[in-house]
Amino acid sequence: MSEQTPVEAPEQPQATPAPTPAEVFGGKEPAPAPAEPPAVEPAPAGEPAEAAVDYRALYEKAQAEARTFADAAKAADAEAAGYKSQLAEMEVSVIRHQEAARVNLPADLAERLQGATPEEIAADARKLAALVAPKPVTGKGGLEPDAPAEQDPEAITRRIRAINF
Repeated sequence: MSEQTPVEAPEQPQATPAPTPAEVFGGKEPAPAPAEPPAVEPAPAGEPAEAAVDYRALYEKAQAEARTFADAAKAADAEAAGYKSQLAEMEVSVIRHQEAARVNLPADLAERLQGATPEEIAADARKLAALVAPKPVTGKGGLEPDAPAEQDPEAITRRIRAINF
């Protein structure tokens, strides 16, 4: 006789028990669902029945309110855009006045500064300051107005002594 080894059946994974309603709802029991909707009792004879709900009128009223709110939102957006543009203009104006003061330009010339960025405005302020800076009316002194002025006292003294009277 041949010996046969018994074949074991593969182990089945154990089924997990289904969670209870208390576990699903965090320890609270769910509210029981009503079995049937409440019955509408007919109005007794001689009393007027409730007026039927006019859903079309409610819908039209809701649509009118939605249009009103949409119009208000558009107006608010337009007003906000106007304030944003005013703010941008004021920021540029402040930068112009700051740069004009930094390079000693008169306040009247600050609005003439050109540029969209602070760097461009600063460069324009330097250019305008160079054009507006006061130029000396007279030369540097002596008989030759364009000659460089001597600052060395000994050289000036030698030059004066060299002149024969």
